[in-house]
Amino acid sequence: EAPTGLIGRLRFDPAGERLAFTVYEATSPGDVFVLRIADRSIERWTESEVGGLDTGRFVSPELVRYPTFDETNGARRTIPAFYYRPEGEGPFPVVVDIHGGPEGQERPRFDPRVQYLANELGIAVLAPNVRGSSGYGKTYLALDNGFKREDSVRDIGALLDWIEARPELDASRVCVMGGSYGGYM
Repeated sequence: EAPTGLIGRLRFDPAGERLAFTVYEATSPGDVFVLRIADRSIERWTESEVGGLDTGRFVSPELVRYPTFDETNGARRTIPAFYYRPEGEGPFPVVVDIHGGPEGQERPRFDPRVQYLANELGIAVLAPNVRGSSGYGKTYLALDNGFKREDSVRDIGALLDWIEARPELDASRVCVMGGSYGGYM
């Protein structure tokens, strides 16, 4: 079965018969796989070490989109965010984790801190890609340049409104954090 997730480094063997690649997932640190070109078979070469934790409890994020303050093409602009939801009914406290950059990008990747928050503490984690994030085209990337910088801050305000409208989230217990540009936000 082919692995899912983000594919990292790719390397062919000297004969060009096998392709090694690393796959990163939200529920597992990077593992190495090898594709045999001739028969298209895939072999897993590593099993990531997670310190004896139950990987079956790890949370995969859901990609959500929340409306923000402005419009594009006659409709409300939406901002993508990865939502790591703990098990249970809630209401869950929330951590909004903002990536660095500004031209960075949040992607589903293994983050033991996120898994700890969701699994052990029952805290929902939202990781948005506010305007100015890479990976969504040049127009989106330029939406926070110059005098438009505060528009990305307004995107976080719109996320707080979205959180308040979600019955499983506790809008009275929200933490916003980030490093570098995420700290500015």
